[in-house]
Amino acid sequence: MRAMRAETFSGYEGLKLVDLPKPPVTNGKVLVRITAAGVTPLDHTILSGKFHSSKAPLVLGNEGAGVVEQGGGTDFPVGSRVMFFGAYGAFEDGTDSEWVAVRKEDLCLIPDNVDDVSAAGIPVAYLTAQVALTLAGFRAGKTVLAPAIGGSIGNAVTQLARALGAKHAMSSTTNHAKAEQAKALGFNEVVDTSSEKL
Repeated sequence: MRAMRAETFSGYEGLKLVDLPKPPVTNGKVLVRITAAGVTPLDHTILSGKFHSSKAPLVLGNEGAGVVEQGGGTDFPVGSRVMFFGAYGAFEDGTDSEWVAVRKEDLCLIPDNVDDVSAAGIPVAYLTAQVALTLAGFRAGKTVLAPAIGGSIGNAVTQLARALGAKHAMSSTTNHAKAEQAKALGFNEVVDTSSEKL
C-alpha cells in the first residue's frame, strides 16, 4: 500500500511516499480502507520534532474516515463507513495511508448525511470541544465564548454549545472575511477583533 511517511521529524522535507505492506488484522482490529484523512496540529508538532514520544519512521494522521474491509463483525460490517481517531499517527502508523488496522473501540459509524471528507475532520475537533465544554461546567442557558470561529475547535465549540442550549454561543476572529462568512452560516454572535473590541 502507499503511505506518506515521516522518515525524520525535520519538517515537511522529512515526508516520503513509500510502499508498505497492508496492515494485518490481529488482536481484534478492523481493517479500514482510508477514504479521507484529517490533519491536526499534532501532525505538525510531530513532524517538526516537538513531540518527543513519537519515533520515526512514522505514518502520520491520527483521525480519518474510510470503509470497513475486514474484521468489523456485526458492529461494523464489511462496507460500513466509519470515522475514528486514536494513537494513530503518534505511536503507531496513521491515516496518511491506504489502509489502517483500527481498534474497534476507536470506530464510529458515519451518518448517511455526512460525507467522508467532513467525517475525517470531526473526531478531534468535536471531542476536544465536548471536553472543553464539560471542563468549563457548561449547561443549557449559559453563555459561551469560543475564540477562533475560523478554526475547527472554535467552530465545534460554538456549534455544540448552540445545539446544547447555550443562551449565547459567541466566537471571535481577527479576519473580517471570516466574520462575514461565519455570520452567513448562522453564527450571529461573532466579534471581528480587527474592527471591534471584546
